[in-house]
Amino acid sequence: MLIASLLVASAVCANAQKSKRQWINEKIKSMTLRQQIAQLFVVSCYPERGEKYIGKLSDIIQDEQIGGIIWGECSPSLCIETLNHLQSKVNIPLLVTIDAEWGVAMRLDSVIKFPQQLTLGAIEDNNLIYEFGLEVAAQCREIGAHFNFAPVVDINNNPDNPVINMRSFGENKYKVTEKAYSYMKGMHDGGILTSLKHFPGHGDTDKDSHKELPTILHDKKHINDTELYPFRELIKRGATGVMTAHLRIPSLNSGNDIPTSQSKEICTNLLRKKLKFKGLIVTDALEMKGALYNRDTSKVAMYSLIAGNNILEIPIDVKKSIDEIEKAVENGEISKQFIKKNCKKILEAKYNLGLHKGFQPINPQGILEKLNTEQAKILRYKLAEASLTLLANKNILPLNSTKIKYIEIGNGKAFKTQLKEYCEIDTLYLNPKTTQENIDSLAANLSDSETIIIGYHNTHPRPYANFGMDTLIVDFIDSLATYKNVVLIFFGNPYAIAKFKNHEKFAAIAVAYDNSAEAQICSAKAIFGKQKFSGKLPVTINEKYTEDFGIIN
Repeated sequence: MLIASLLVASAVCANAQKSKRQWINEKIKSMTLRQQIAQLFVVSCYPERGEKYIGKLSDIIQDEQIGGIIWGECSPSLCIETLNHLQSKVNIPLLVTIDAEWGVAMRLDSVIKFPQQLTLGAIEDNNLIYEFGLEVAAQCREIGAHFNFAPVVDINNNPDNPVINMRSFGENKYKVTEKAYSYMKGMHDGGILTSLKHFPGHGDTDKDSHKELPTILHDKKHINDTELYPFRELIKRGATGVMTAHLRIPSLNSGNDIPTSQSKEICTNLLRKKLKFKGLIVTDALEMKGALYNRDTSKVAMYSLIAGNNILEIPIDVKKSIDEIEKAVENGEISKQFIKKNCKKILEAKYNLGLHKGFQPINPQGILEKLNTEQAKILRYKLAEASLTLLANKNILPLNSTKIKYIEIGNGKAFKTQLKEYCEIDTLYLNPKTTQENIDSLAANLSDSETIIIGYHNTHPRPYANFGMDTLIVDFIDSLATYKNVVLIFFGNPYAIAKFKNHEKFAAIAVAYDNSAEAQICSAKAIFGKQKFSGKLPVTINEKYTEDFGIIN
């Protein structure tokens, strides 16, 4: 009986593969060379730029039969309406992609904002991150997206990284790998393609590849042992996509000065052959300055294709890019077979996603309710709760005071409201950009207070902006901690804690990672012992607060 069942299953599988090959071959035969090339491109789509913009985009997609789009900023309903329109213009359904590293709210408005990956890096329970992956996949499906360019598996081992930073799970390669796997598996189980990024590792840079071509000077051994570790391990575990970065890495590229995304040595020899990656290789956006470094703009897509990328994302001019690849085929620089092979890879992905059955228009009615479910809201709170990290506590927490002074820096409405559930709060306000006169006035009101809660809100996630912190305020808090019991809750990037110099003087310090209402409510509850601090630092702040540090209570 078992043998008969296995034979039936084998026959079904063989028939499915035969049907797939047949569909792919039929499509290839019906396409011109130019249309096969066009299938390799993903173009950006910004519906809120208006009808004229969408009209031009629609014409390009229809004229060239482009393979896919990537969402820019817009509302969910406009996103769906635009997608329904664009899908009607193509013979083969578009592959719809999105940068939704922390959910579709990264691109769409009016959607619940999940935490960035560094916040998730503080969470000990990776099952929560798997749940997050499932939820992000569900969001993607609701808006017709098939391919999420996530997770970020860059190891953020440079605190001054201006572009990765909060987008990374942290600095520990093993934890980055395991958390990325949980996120990736959740999305896969939710029916979405994923893309590890940014190969071969964008974590140890202090430059932004959107603006210039960053250089990484590590030797091969370091890169192999550290930066490549998550890619290598996750490829073994079924990664469906890898995004190539625009970096200059002489040790991996025989000293060549070209971007890694356009290097055959890196995209084909390293990623495809050495790491044995069989999925889709997609470029980071080809309009980025890092991709254009000392390159002919119209040929950047061609160089990227020759290097080994299958999907060419957001060229500056898609028609000119197709022209150059077509010319290269005519001149014998690229074979027709090479184009066909890459096109088949895209068509296979589309078939596996069910797009061979055609596109079914999506109903935008009730889309906000579908994206902002009760399940999603509960998960958002659980993620904030699990990430909350306690760095210092001189036996002052949990508080049991009946009256406390609270200094609010920025908008801490939800935090303050929750604090009032447990004690009487006397609130003092500091504008994030204040004056010494305002600080002196506020300090005069603290003479009768022993314990002071400070909520530092409305910070900036990036180091180049000094994390949005005002030096006057930081110095004031540092000074205050030397003669008062200061409980500091920092709602932002944990690296910013290094700005405070008197860490040992604080009565308590906690990091909440972002200023969401969920993070604020959790923090207030934890201060008064209504829930636990259970997070661990995903990165090193200083000699005392190193990666994996966190007081569990």
